[in-house]
Amino acid sequence: MQQGSMKSFSSIDPRTGAERRRFTDATPADLAKALSGAAAAFPAWSGFDPAPRAALLRRIADDLIARRAELVAVAEAETGLPLPRLTGEVERTAFQLTQFAHMIERGGHLGAVIDPATTAAPDVRRVNVPLGPVAVFAASNFPFAFSVAGTDTAAALAAGCPVIVKGHPSHPETAELTAAIVHGAVAATGAPDGVFHLLQASGLGLARDLVTAPEIAAVAFTGSPSGGRAIFDLAAARPRPIPVYAEMGSLNPVFILPGALGDDLADAFIDSLTSSNGQLCTKPGVVFVPLGEAGDRFVARAAERVEARPPGVMLNEPMWRRLAEGVAEVAGRPGVHLVAGGGTPHGEGTANPGEGFRSPAGLVETDVATYLSDPVLGEERFGPFGVVVRYGEPGDLPEAARSFDGHLTATIHLGAADDGHQLATELTTELTTRVGRLVWNGWPTGVAVTDAMHHGGPYPATTNAATTSVGTNGIFRFLRPVAYQNTPQSHLPPPLRDANPLRVTRTVAGVPTLEPIITTERDDAARGAVLLPTLPAKPALTEAAARVLGEVPGYLGVPFVSPVFQALASHPGYLVPAWDHFKPVIGSPEFKAAAAGLGVPSGLLPKAQEITGDLDEIRRYTTTFHRLLPQLLLLTSCWYRGLTAGATPFEPGADPGPRGVSPQAYTIVPDGTPPGDELARVYEEIRAVHDHPRVLSYYRALGNRPDLMIEVWRRLGPIARGPEYAAARDQVLADAEAAAATLPVPVIEPAHPDVAAILALFRRRLIPALLLDTAVVLALIGADDAIVTT
Repeated sequence: MQQGSMKSFSSIDPRTGAERRRFTDATPADLAKALSGAAAAFPAWSGFDPAPRAALLRRIADDLIARRAELVAVAEAETGLPLPRLTGEVERTAFQLTQFAHMIERGGHLGAVIDPATTAAPDVRRVNVPLGPVAVFAASNFPFAFSVAGTDTAAALAAGCPVIVKGHPSHPETAELTAAIVHGAVAATGAPDGVFHLLQASGLGLARDLVTAPEIAAVAFTGSPSGGRAIFDLAAARPRPIPVYAEMGSLNPVFILPGALGDDLADAFIDSLTSSNGQLCTKPGVVFVPLGEAGDRFVARAAERVEARPPGVMLNEPMWRRLAEGVAEVAGRPGVHLVAGGGTPHGEGTANPGEGFRSPAGLVETDVATYLSDPVLGEERFGPFGVVVRYGEPGDLPEAARSFDGHLTATIHLGAADDGHQLATELTTELTTRVGRLVWNGWPTGVAVTDAMHHGGPYPATTNAATTSVGTNGIFRFLRPVAYQNTPQSHLPPPLRDANPLRVTRTVAGVPTLEPIITTERDDAARGAVLLPTLPAKPALTEAAARVLGEVPGYLGVPFVSPVFQALASHPGYLVPAWDHFKPVIGSPEFKAAAAGLGVPSGLLPKAQEITGDLDEIRRYTTTFHRLLPQLLLLTSCWYRGLTAGATPFEPGADPGPRGVSPQAYTIVPDGTPPGDELARVYEEIRAVHDHPRVLSYYRALGNRPDLMIEVWRRLGPIARGPEYAAARDQVLADAEAAAATLPVPVIEPAHPDVAAILALFRRRLIPALLLDTAVVLALIGADDAIVTT
């Protein structure tokens, strides 16, 4: 219809046939805006951090529940579906959203696999990444669970894909209201504006343009076989074809073995057949029932139930008309007779004013031979209609099973008295190749929304039998794997880094684990953490070791000796020659340049926050530590490399001599006052968060002013626990390892095993944590000019 120059369509109440509201079709400009918004949102939305996506999914779920009564009232008027069914569907929709939120927080969608390098193969790591903007076609029969905010939208958003929904014209008011809730959640959680859009139209032009738009990376569809196949063909004909995940209907055959027939089985069959007035893709459209008295009773009881059932409301007029025509066609086939219901209550093909699109249930009966010879009987009739096929010999059932194309489900009813286990096994073998879900002694309607659920099947049930549109596995429709080979840690996505900063389960060398990748250095660091507290704080020094500790401040430019040298002084046989060999390197331009490149990633740094009190002393002290730490990190990296990487010994060059202590360098000595309860708790928390064997002197010196230390940690602690902090630590360590590989390193033999443990502990844990923490402290107090960044 036309409204001026704009195309429009109506929202119809199927209970009465009355028009409710008119809606204007989306224009090409509307589509272009949605496409450009989705493309612009994708880079930010597709990141590996699950928090923004989980927040949006949960907010949509909460808001749907909060406005459930309003949503259900509108949907009832547009679909004719009963209030309890719609109320449960809103709850299911909210559950699906939170289910995906929980999944991505665990990292279950990432599929992270790490195969460390061996002598025969390189280091290869694989993770799933989002495809891009997704087009979702809403279903007619599920105004919530398979529509605007339904499972396809939830899965795509969770995967990191912006979504453009093509609303179904059967319930545009419901779609509009649901979209407003989603837009509100987008704004409330700070998600990109273009991450979601709804387009509504009654014609085919918008659908065609959406599927063929180059910005769209995948399509999800629930609807008729003709619609799904048309979309599939459009997507395949694009210059760059894209995947289409179309669910297109199913007969869902049921096989009842003789021993399973009981008094209540016919009632259960009709309940399933007529659930939601038969407008479910899992409706059991054909049931195989044995000949004989028990089978006759089954058919008679089913017919009685059908006749007693009042006509139900179909979703829209085309669906109502197709059902009436289809039932008449089937009932008129040779060898088929109508046993109950059928047609329309007031003449085929017409609707009485005020009665809407109501249709009675229908049931026909035929035999196996007729069913197998007439393809019309195997066509889906969407609505409360079923075919009962009578068989004489149980051996007829495998042949019947072989006649089916792809379907969503198949069901086998096996009685306790049946001597049919071999038959059931044969049926299972045949049906497994033809369906996505096999049900035993139950009914296919009522699809459980679980992780294990598979709602899909071979063509023509769907266009991709490997995927599901129910359950968390649906997310994999909108992801693709990328492998990284011999990639530096700093360039790996977070799920594949050794440290596992997102704490997700990965398969490492064939074993699922949450643990970081364990290397020799990690083992050494763990041993060092046990060893360090046992070493004397002031070891008895040999004359040569005392000389080394006396030279350290002048070479590193600070008025104190780092604990790493004090710990190594317990092994003067290593410390003295290592220091003497390395002094020329410390003074070289190459070392200085490499150390200058070991700053903190700027993205970690918070904005300055007001912290009361005189901070000048703290600023100078923190700056001194912060500017020393890159040198210590590079030194310990070089020395550890010399012990483990088989580096070639080198002849030291000319020693430039000590540079002296910088005039700007500053230190604070802890006053030794026992900490109060609150400060002691903070110290213990720092030690636990950083996995340190003891609290370092930097924090204990800040503890001279307990209120300041407590306030600093209150702001620093959440940052130190976050994924950005872990990623920054990984980057700093990777940069230090790369820099150490460019410098000559001392190889001192023999070296006591404890030396490697001490070096690994300082390099992996103590120094990186202090480097990041001092940077955050300086940022918090506004001393950005003192921060060494990369």
